[in-house]
Amino acid sequence: MTPTNHPVTPLTSASGSQPLAARPRRLRLPRWRRVGYLLLLLAALAGVAMLGTSVAPPRDPLNARLDHLTTGLRFDLFRWEVGALTGKVGDLLSNPATGLAPVEADALVRGYIDAAQRAGELEGDIERIYSDPQTADPEAATAGQRAELATIRRQLDEQASTVEAILQGQLSQIIRQEGLGTASTVWPPPQMRFTEPPQLLVVSPRDRIQRLRSVDLLADLDTADRGRLEEIVQEEENLSAYVTGIGGYGVFPTMVVDRYGLPWTAETIAHEWVHTYLAFRPLGWAFLKGGDAVTMNETVASIAGEEMGQMLLQTYYPDLAPPPQPPASETLKPANDDGDTFDFGREMHATRVAVDDLLAAGYVEEAETFMEARRQTFLENGYRLRVLNQAYFAFHGSYATGPAATDPIGPKLERLRELSPSLNDFMHLASGLTSAAELDEVLAQQEALAQPELLRNEAALQ
Repeated sequence: MTPTNHPVTPLTSASGSQPLAARPRRLRLPRWRRVGYLLLLLAALAGVAMLGTSVAPPRDPLNARLDHLTTGLRFDLFRWEVGALTGKVGDLLSNPATGLAPVEADALVRGYIDAAQRAGELEGDIERIYSDPQTADPEAATAGQRAELATIRRQLDEQASTVEAILQGQLSQIIRQEGLGTASTVWPPPQMRFTEPPQLLVVSPRDRIQRLRSVDLLADLDTADRGRLEEIVQEEENLSAYVTGIGGYGVFPTMVVDRYGLPWTAETIAHEWVHTYLAFRPLGWAFLKGGDAVTMNETVASIAGEEMGQMLLQTYYPDLAPPPQPPASETLKPANDDGDTFDFGREMHATRVAVDDLLAAGYVEEAETFMEARRQTFLENGYRLRVLNQAYFAFHGSYATGPAATDPIGPKLERLRELSPSLNDFMHLASGLTSAAELDEVLAQQEALAQPELLRNEAALQ
């Protein structure tokens, strides 16, 4: 990340951004649509209230014990929703992005994200100084950083609503462009908040990798508290436990961290919107059953979110968009790649495969010893893994396109996207699924439909 000398870009400055001459329209919602969205948010607020008071699911014994172990550490989602939805109602009434020309919106978004990255760097510096036993007076040593951080945070707080509104509008345009909304309405409307999402406690059995439960924890839980909670869960429940931060949360409005750069932000707001889209469809409903449906939800959100995030960059921030990737068959291995370079994805996948084999053979303690040895290897190669255990894989494995996954659901959904003529077609097919068996059935149908076209193409080449 590159520090910036000016924490927040003024509205009157282009900050070196490229003007979007081809997009002369100003970011303004018609009054009737603002009223409609206001009614939607009020309905959502009422729904949250009902969920929090009258239709809470029954608590099984494990949930009850985890609730007891996390007393005082749990995140209050209901309270957050009430505050966030109330704020969004105010934003829709005032429409903070009204009157901004595209070049002004571009400058404001870039300046905000640059400043948020700088704030993240300062927070990391301060944490390192406070954790260094050689620092006699960390408060004095961090006085300059804390003063700069306070200034940046005040300015970010002032501009957050406007930047959120800009990005929401830009994502809405991409959604309409892909046929996932109408000319006048996107359902559900993209609504986001820049905030620190709750941390997540994930528990798995020790003898297999399975996401049994997850508990939302306070966003500011420190490293020591994370470690203590993991130890307590393992000792008292004989379960593998992992506490992790997350970059986004698919509630409404969605939660998104602001400090990882604009490409990451674009992909994340799209990813989390897909979760809200799926919540109104069979795949989203199946999420509550757990199991394969969780992996399918996360993988669909990853595939579609990455694609829409790149479209957003190409449309509004083209200098930040990644270059087009050649087909895999045209990608050559670098001539100087001798295989000795440590590849995180390759090494993590190999670790997961080996752990699965050990657990399947009943070697639980051996698998745990192996994972700790592998964690040390990752540390030696610059990857600061605090934990590597069954719960770690249970969490990261639910994103079936990632290196910690071995589930075939990821490649199958990627293949379904390849066979789908458009993102809209893929979302229509994927959102109607509820199980891995249904995915296999739909994929087989799409493969069969693709065969005549493939044969015609081969015949044309002969």
